[in-house]
Amino acid sequence: MKTTLLIVAVLALGCSTCLAAGQVGQTEVGGDFWFRYHMDRMDESTQRSAFNVERGYFGLGYAWTNDISGQMTVNVFSSPGQSAASGWQFELRDAYVNVDNLIPWGKARVGLQKNYFGTVYDWKYLTVRRSLADAVGVVQERDYGIAFMGPLGEGLGEWTLAFMNGEGFDSGLSPAWADKQPNVMANVRFTPVMESVVGLSFLKDKRWVFGWDDVTYANKLGYADETAVSAFAKWGSGPFSLMGEYLYYDYPIPDRDDPTEVANVTGTGFSIFPMMRLSEKFEVVGRYDSWDPDTDCDDSIWMPASPGKLASSPSSVPSPWWIPGDYDASYYYVKHNVYVVGFNYNITERIKGAPGVIFQFNWQRMDPQEDVGEGELDPVDSFIFQVRWGWGGLDF
Repeated sequence: MKTTLLIVAVLALGCSTCLAAGQVGQTEVGGDFWFRYHMDRMDESTQRSAFNVERGYFGLGYAWTNDISGQMTVNVFSSPGQSAASGWQFELRDAYVNVDNLIPWGKARVGLQKNYFGTVYDWKYLTVRRSLADAVGVVQERDYGIAFMGPLGEGLGEWTLAFMNGEGFDSGLSPAWADKQPNVMANVRFTPVMESVVGLSFLKDKRWVFGWDDVTYANKLGYADETAVSAFAKWGSGPFSLMGEYLYYDYPIPDRDDPTEVANVTGTGFSIFPMMRLSEKFEVVGRYDSWDPDTDCDDSIWMPASPGKLASSPSSVPSPWWIPGDYDASYYYVKHNVYVVGFNYNITERIKGAPGVIFQFNWQRMDPQEDVGEGELDPVDSFIFQVRWGWGGLDF
């Protein structure tokens, strides 16, 4: 079935390019691929060592008029979670239309698009680790919805107001966790001086809460509010730049004292990201993230049903749909720090100012500061080597 879908998508891209380009506007094709080697080590033993294609973007952009344009992107990638029989996965990443001048001095974007929160929507993966809000499960990189956006005067910045499903890449129709209403997302960026940016983002939503052990999402405990705020700043001077982000997240989980009830907890964290460009092609990067999923309690946000459960069977820790999959779910339930050191080597440009082929190396340590129940969590050291290459001028 996946093979059939892929063939249909590729044929659709090719046919629309051939038929549309000569009649109306201009069609642009682009791509972005990541080939990665990833090794995880824990307690002096190797937990994972594998090559994979982390991203395989094929994109098509088309402009019907000067005011109406669109983009579609499919992602074909290999994943450790896929069976040996298939070895790859296929998903839709972009499917939106831009309508300029629908509002004064701005435009509307309708469809599957990036989330305009914090550093998520313009994150360029100068480290392999995702942007902070995406990396800790506040929002996913993309979602379905409608966004209105525009500039703040001449060169002063930009603003965005968006209404999204809130479930990320899921459509919001079939998942059991689909919420009753879209979320509201507001984002503003100021550029007071050259190479400096200050931003503020706000998110308001409601979410169904399920029991930690409810893997079928059949038992809804309640429907409660969640609120997130991100404050972001970036400063640059010559070859050196420094970026920082603070994240606040008030969200519902099953109550520790009564797992049949819902309680809101507050998570806070920050990210500091310095970068030094040593030459036109070579840059050194560093990053420090700190995240506490519940600032009012020293315990993890999930408590094992029986003492010692985690210590005897770490894989039994439940993983709600909103938890990222980079680590075992238990690491997201405790306060943790993440350290990143690495480099990027830009071999060649695809268009002026945009890298074409990049070598990346990151050492990344996930360092838990708490335990889950009676189970101890060991630090995880990841060594990631990645080759990225892309073409065309589409924005992925």
